[in-house]
Formats: sequence, structure tokens, C-alpha cells
Amino acid sequence: MQSVEYAVVGGGAMGAATAWNLARRGAEAVLLEADELASGASGGPGRRGVRAGGRDLRELPLTRRALELWPELDAALGAPTGYRRNGLLNLYDVEIAGLSGWQSLPARAQAQQAAGIPCTIVDRERLDEMQPGLAEDIRYALFTPDDGTADHPATTRAFAKAAVGLGARVLEHTAVTGLAAHADGAVTLHLAEGEHLRATRGVILAANRSTPRLLADAFGMSLPLWEKATQITFLAPPPGFSLDHQLGHTRRSLSIKTTDEGHVMLSGGRPGGWDPATAVGTPDPDVLRTALADVAATLPALAGAEVLAVDNSRADTSTIDLIPVIDRVPGAARVFVGTGWSGHGFALTPAVGEALATWALDGERPDTLRPFTFARLGVV
Repeated sequence: MQSVEYAVVGGGAMGAATAWNLARRGAEAVLLEADELASGASGGPGRRGVRAGGRDLRELPLTRRALELWPELDAALGAPTGYRRNGLLNLYDVEIAGLSGWQSLPARAQAQQAAGIPCTIVDRERLDEMQPGLAEDIRYALFTPDDGTADHPATTRAFAKAAVGLGARVLEHTAVTGLAAHADGAVTLHLAEGEHLRATRGVILAANRSTPRLLADAFGMSLPLWEKATQITFLAPPPGFSLDHQLGHTRRSLSIKTTDEGHVMLSGGRPGGWDPATAVGTPDPDVLRTALADVAATLPALAGAEVLAVDNSRADTSTIDLIPVIDRVPGAARVFVGTGWSGHGFALTPAVGEALATWALDGERPDTLRPFTFARLGVV
């Protein structure tokens, strides 16, 4: 049986970032991926949001750290992540109960600023300067200037390549089928080819779809997650159209970005069809119609824009409160979990990788990870 100090399961962005952070602190690490790097939720077309705006308040300290790290990642990893900072405008139109109403704006701005996230309230006059062409009923926005986007697969591969450069191993097409924790704290990983790997200091389960099964089989834990494949639509913008910032809409499930090719990318969390058994996604025409109606109601110039592609080929896992699970398995102190990213975990990648590695190496949970427990979901 081969042995290693740390085994990281899951070759997505979180797993690769954790492996790199372990390796840069001198630990022996191996990253195990059942398929290929970025073949799951960390893959797919388009750009992903690197945002603090509109997040759950429990995520803001972790997000603040991530936003400190993102601008330096290309240099630190020695490879491009595609990161660029263009700011996020979260749009408000009508006043309704709850956080979607514009009267909540001062409270939201105060909470974000208190967490170290710069933001300003923008009125309609200023909005017309920042993003011409918005629908007339939009009254305000919360502008988070440090938000941006990056390339999800490129970031994942950059972390993995940098980890290898520091001595870590990356094993693709190496599925983990089971775990066994031992009295001495070591953990044996059972691999699909009948081989075994002994992790002497820790295991980090960073795989989205397989983590619940591994926890159930090894520890009898029922982790309340479900799979969803967010549907993404790509449009050809009309001549002269420009998008100067990312746009979000607090009342509609809508996120609008520009791709490297100049196309308009619509997302926002609505899932298309997904079969967990076959891991195959099927675009939902009703979701497409809703997305097109929402973007036309937000940016009238995009009404009738040509649909270039619809994609929901990559599934993520979600929790009931839409924040991740980042915790240590009860009774198995050297098994750590990072999953349940709920469609918006990518922005947190640099900070989560750093914090998980710190916890595994030093034995003390970083303060930024304290909200993301099993216990909050009824798992003990």
C-alpha cells in the first residue's frame, strides 16, 4: 500500500487549490480525480463570477480574503486564471418585502462595508452613466467595484499545475470508491482499480457529487445535499451593445456577463434538467424562455437577441441555506469536507483552499470557516 501525508479527493477548483496550498507549505499531497481535472462543476463554457455583492453575510469574511488573493493568483501560480475585475451592479426595481426590495439597500451596504467589502448605492442618474440601456423601472443598484470574473477550468488547471511544480501528485482517472479511518488517525482510500492509498495526516473530500456517497458509506452520515445543473444561455448582442459591468437582479434569478468572445452570458441559478444516475443534463425550454424574458425586461436592447447556445452539462451540489459545508467529520478528526457550493463557490476558491490546508496542517479551524458546519444542517 502506498502512503502519502495528505490526499485530496476531487480535481475541481477547490481540490486543486487545497492541494497547492498544502504543497506550498511543504506537505506531501496527492490530488485524486475520477475523470479529468475540471471535468465536473469546475468545467464548462463561459466565465464565472468572482463576487462579494449579494452574498450571505456568513460568507463575507471568506469572500474578503478571496478578493485579496485573486489579483495575485496569476503571478503566484505561474499560469493565467483569466481573472479580471469589472465590478458588479445588483439592480433593484420595485419595492417588495424582504431583501429584494430597494429599501433594504442601506442595510445591505452597511453589512458589506462592515465586513470589509467596498460598495456604494447608485441612483438612477448614476446608473444611466455606468450602464446605459437599462429598463426604465430599475431605480437603484448596489455597486461592488472589486467584483469580477475568471475562467473556471483555467483556474483549476493553474492550481493543479502549480501544485505539481511544488511536488504534489495529480492522479486523473483515479476514482475513490471508499474510505476507512483507523485508530491511529490515518485513513485508507480504496481506489477503483483495487488499489489502496494510506493518508497518514489527512484526507480532504472536495468532490461535489461523490462526497455524500463517500460519507454515507464510510461513516453512516446522511449529508442533505442535492444536485442541480444551472442552465446557462449565450446570446449574440446587437451591434453597438456593450456591457460595462456584471449585472445581477435582486428580484429575478438573473446574472449577466460578457464572455471573452463578446457574447452575452445569462445565468442566475435556475437549473435545467439533470439525471444524477447518468450525469447528463438536458436544457429546459421553460427556463430558457424565462431567462430571455428576464434579460429583455432588464436590458431591452437584448430582446430578440439570437440564442447561440444553451448549456447545463455541469452539476453542482446545493445546501438548504445555500452556503457550503466546510467541516471535519465527527469521529474522524483527519477527514475534512468542502462541498455544497450551491452554484456560487468558485469566487471563494483561493480563500477556501488556503483555509482548508491551514486547518488540516495546524489542527485549528480558521475563523473564516466557522459558519459552515455539519451541525447547522442537522448532521452530527
